[in-house]
Amino acid sequence: MLAAEQRILEGIAVAGAPRPALTQLPAVVFAANFALVALVAVLDYLTGYDVRLAILYLFPIALATWRLGAGAGTFMAIASTLAWLVSFSTEHPYAHDAYFYWEGAAKAATFLFIVWLLARLRRALAHSDERFVTVLDGLAAAVFVEDPRDGEVLFANPRFRAKFGERRPGVLPASIGDEYAGEIHDAAAHRWYLVRSRPLRWIDGRAVTLRLVSDITEEKRVRELMERHRDALHRSSRLVALGEFASAIAHEINQPLTAIATYNNTCLRLLESGRGDPQELLPAMQKCREQAKRAGAIIQRLRELLRQPEPALGAQDLNAVAQAALQAAEAEALEAGVALEPVLAAQLPPVRADALLIEQVLLNLIRNAVEAVQGLAPARRRVILASQANPDGSVTLSVSDLGGGVAEGIRERLFDPFVTDKPGGLGLGLSICRSVIESHGGSIASESGATGARFAFTLPGAGP
Repeated sequence: MLAAEQRILEGIAVAGAPRPALTQLPAVVFAANFALVALVAVLDYLTGYDVRLAILYLFPIALATWRLGAGAGTFMAIASTLAWLVSFSTEHPYAHDAYFYWEGAAKAATFLFIVWLLARLRRALAHSDERFVTVLDGLAAAVFVEDPRDGEVLFANPRFRAKFGERRPGVLPASIGDEYAGEIHDAAAHRWYLVRSRPLRWIDGRAVTLRLVSDITEEKRVRELMERHRDALHRSSRLVALGEFASAIAHEINQPLTAIATYNNTCLRLLESGRGDPQELLPAMQKCREQAKRAGAIIQRLRELLRQPEPALGAQDLNAVAQAALQAAEAEALEAGVALEPVLAAQLPPVRADALLIEQVLLNLIRNAVEAVQGLAPARRRVILASQANPDGSVTLSVSDLGGGVAEGIRERLFDPFVTDKPGGLGLGLSICRSVIESHGGSIASESGATGARFAFTLPGAGP
């Protein structure tokens, strides 16, 4: 329950409760107050003004103002003043007649001021009652006050009467306490209600219970729908993650399988031509075996990454990693008629890296470069793999080609998942490369133009 709403409900006992009328006869009240004025005047006259009973005129003036309004109060104030003037009698006359009239005027002004104050107070209380009743009438919740002894409804706002009538709601258990806060299910009507209760002292002094009943059926349904939607999103996220992982495995395994197929085709051509010399077939079959082992190592590494997301870091020579990547890409480049040109620094500082993951990054970059230039003129079918030591101890590896560059529309999103300009491509290769490099604490970037593209990544040094 909101704090403001709580304060509003606390005013029900005073503002919203039916007030017992002291009388329904204004004429009787007026006559009684006028008689009281006359009685004060008589007593003032009989005491010779020595007791100064004129202050008692305030009682009929106040009663008339409070019960009948400012007009009746003003009349009583004037009548009281005239009664004082007429009944004035004392053995101690004023030194000057002006003082007598001055005191009469002061009494009249005082009486009228009291009338004005009481009239304003009466209007303020009436407006206060109206404000509380207006707010209660406008509440979306059903509000009522009941006698806990017999369940009699002592007060109810319009929302309560429209929903439950004039009697206590049957949905509320008979055993519900005076201080209750919780949800109640109406199985018959398929509705849910939020009920708040608190004890209250009624206007006649007896202990009653204030209850607020809010229909939360729609909120419950919305929450249930949101929970179902959230569960569906979780299932979809798992399916998407599974699909991305399957795509990543397919992408990574495709490279050694392509190399195996290339070497196997070479062996088959040699055997079909009748020139299948074992000495010529042996190197190709050995490379097939190496690529098969490589495919198994990739699957094993991916399984390890699922169990432990951190790469297996160790001090590595990136020149050696680059050489291994060149050997793995040699068969595919040879079949595409593309020359691989290593431009490696003479000596590199060691870096902390997972050699297999970095080799996969290089293979992805080399393969992309080979695909970019394989349809071009022979002079441009070149891919350059370069290494460079940096002054801060880090090492940069780059793969450059002489192709047409990356399409301008996707350059800014090139490393995002599923972004590619290749027909039938998955768009996962560069995303995987970035994830691997960033997991090593490095960075990867690309440069592209009409005369080719360059992809470079930098890994921090291994330190002492």
